[in-house]
Amino acid sequence: MTITRIAPFVLLLFATLLAPFSLLAQEQTWQSLFNGKDLSGWKELNGAHKWEVKDGMIVGSTVPGQPNGFLCTEQQFGDFVLELEVSVDTLMNNSGIQFRSQSYPEYKNGRVHGYQMEVDPKPQQWRGAIYEEGAERGWIYPPEKMGPEAKAAFKRDDKNGYQWNHYRIEAVGPILRTWVNGVPVAHLEDDRYLRGFIGLQLHANNENDPQGSFSIRFRNIRIQQGSLNLSPMEDQVPVVSLLPSSGAPRAENPLSLRIEQDRQAGRIAVHAGDQSAPILTQRAKPEERPYLHPILAPDGRGELTEYRPDHHPHQTGIYWGLKRVNERDYFMNWNRDYWRRVSADVLQDDGETVRWQTVYEMLDEEGNILMIETQNWSLQAYADRYLLDLEWQGEAKMDVVMGKFYVGGLFVRMPWIPETVGEIVSASGHRGMELEGQRAIWSDIGIQLDGRDDFARIAILDHPDNAAFPTPWRVDSQMGLGPSRQILGDWGLAAGESETIRYRLLIYTGTEDKTLKAEVWKEFFGE
Repeated sequence: MTITRIAPFVLLLFATLLAPFSLLAQEQTWQSLFNGKDLSGWKELNGAHKWEVKDGMIVGSTVPGQPNGFLCTEQQFGDFVLELEVSVDTLMNNSGIQFRSQSYPEYKNGRVHGYQMEVDPKPQQWRGAIYEEGAERGWIYPPEKMGPEAKAAFKRDDKNGYQWNHYRIEAVGPILRTWVNGVPVAHLEDDRYLRGFIGLQLHANNENDPQGSFSIRFRNIRIQQGSLNLSPMEDQVPVVSLLPSSGAPRAENPLSLRIEQDRQAGRIAVHAGDQSAPILTQRAKPEERPYLHPILAPDGRGELTEYRPDHHPHQTGIYWGLKRVNERDYFMNWNRDYWRRVSADVLQDDGETVRWQTVYEMLDEEGNILMIETQNWSLQAYADRYLLDLEWQGEAKMDVVMGKFYVGGLFVRMPWIPETVGEIVSASGHRGMELEGQRAIWSDIGIQLDGRDDFARIAILDHPDNAAFPTPWRVDSQMGLGPSRQILGDWGLAAGESETIRYRLLIYTGTEDKTLKAEVWKEFFGE
């Protein structure tokens, strides 16, 4: 009999490679917010009603004379998908599901306030609309915006006096959407509350409502926070946007673009119309990491990128560099012995959209090909903004692990000196260095370049198909910025496997335009 022995280091490598996949699989699963046994992880706020666990359900019963009460999670949530089933007595006034909600002693003596998805058993058909509980705005996605299918989605059972219905909430950045029994109901854009607890409401009956104690039941309460599985945007639900806009009129017609390529110099230059100076240049030299530099502001006033500044000489405009790829550093090392060009080709050289591609080999210490990196770029330009899309693909030629690190992936270096005036804002509400390590569906760098009174901006938009969506962000003290899956932990590819990651860069000038970013992100999501 032949006994096959496996070296310990092979077993260790195999276990190491499995770990990243296990981590990702765990993140893609749902987290239950209710253990089915007790109210661990929940607390009651405001009215003193009766909350208990029965038959694997949370059951809330009103106490006459008490104000509205809420059973709330102790944990707070930012971007998420929430699903649960609700059964409400048909004689109860109404109820609701709080999300991104808050309670502070100094605000109305602890009054719960935030977004509420309506749970309404009455014939008035409000369920699924969005109300601002505990604050001045009231209905922010009003019932009159709901279509006939949305209003008819709720199952009402007058014979039994209660019924089960399925509710779903998606909250990513300022984009909030609701469903009842799988039917889309509301689509709201608002950023007053970007993080908070989940709450289950017991609404006190008014004097004109039936009197007595009434109950509501909740079960199968689950939430997803990482690697979100979002529903398509093409649901024909009216959008209500409460986001501020810059107010400036937007150019409607894209510019005509053309590409000039100098293969010997390793340069792909994009020109707008008959302009002699390129608005964007791709550098793709044989033994240097590919990068974009310079990029001109849409109005032509200033360069938005910087190449190898003294404070970070490894940073090269807009580029992609991973850290700890089998413990080899492609973020800091931008030139020979790490990179070897395979090709740099123009895919579409003129029109309203131009496209190009770079392909590079990432080399290990002995010059072997560790991974092949392909960057597919496309650009559409308007007089006041650019839409620059990147589809990055890494194909492993051997087993690789991208080790956990605080940076690694797409990175943007805008011009910076100690006197620079600028800002970093995000869809999560984090600003500047607060964003470090935090997840957000987009982030926006604004820099006051020499000769400008306003900001030139580069916003990076994450795509929901990316494995880490919403991806956490790296921010350095010189306003360098980039999303990085490596912040979450190790991730890996077995030999022959590949990974695709997509981002869109919105390049514009002036004040931050939240409405524009929401529109561009949704268009990107739908493509």
